[in-house]
Amino acid sequence: MEFKDLEIFQMVAEKGTISEVAKELKYVQSNITMRIQKLEQELNTPLFNRHRRGMSLTPEGKKLLAYSKKNIIVNR
Repeated sequence: MEFKDLEIFQMVAEKGTISEVAKELKYVQSNITMRIQKLEQELNTPLFNRHRRGMSLTPEGKKLLAYSKKNIIVNR
């Protein structure tokens, strides 16, 4: 698990959409999607529920968000 992947996870969790995070970080959306999927594969659990208009955290995603907020300071 890379620090940048956790930072991106936090941003998607807070903003609710990959497109907003991609725009803010100046990344392509597919890069953000790939990093989230990689994190889900590493943890062997879905972190987000995907909806037509964005994403919401699963219970496991909420746990990771709480952990990452407590242990990682994201400079934005």
